[in-house]
Amino acid sequence: MSNCKNSVTPKWFGFAIQALVLLATTDGVTPSKAIAKHIRSGVSFMRRIMAPLVKDKIVEAREGRDGGYLLARAPEDITLKEVYLALQMTEPLSTALIESTSDCSSGRVMNNVFADFAIEAEDHMLSFLCNYTLADFVKRANHKSLESI
Repeated sequence: MSNCKNSVTPKWFGFAIQALVLLATTDGVTPSKAIAKHIRSGVSFMRRIMAPLVKDKIVEAREGRDGGYLLARAPEDITLKEVYLALQMTEPLSTALIESTSDCSSGRVMNNVFADFAIEAEDHMLSFLCNYTLADFVKRANHKSLESI
C-alpha cells in the first residue's frame, strides 16, 4: 500500500473535477484567479491542484500576462480515473485501517488483511472511475443547472 506521496487529500479530487468542468465549459485560456474564484479557494492552492494535472497532460498551462489553463484533450477523452491517478490519491479508508493496527502479532496479521482489502477496494474504485469522463460531469452539471432555474 502506498503512502501519501504529497499533501493531496481526498478533497483535492473534488476541487480538481470542479476546475476541469470549468475549463471544459470555457473557451480559451482560463486564468488561475478565475479558477480559484470558481472553486472558492486561494490561487496558490488551486495551482497546487493543477500542477499534477499539467504534469500528466490533462491540462495545459500557459504562462504570461494572458496565461492560465486549458484542457489538453477533449472532455470525452479524460477519464475520472486519470484525474484520480494524476493527483496521486491515497486510499483514506485503508490508511485509517492500517494505522489502527498495533505492532504485535495480531496487529501485523490485521495489517496484512487490511492491506489486501484496500488493494481490492482501490481496484474496484479505479474500474468504476474508468467508466466516467469529464464530459459526463459537464453534462450532469449542465442538467443540474437547468433544474435549478
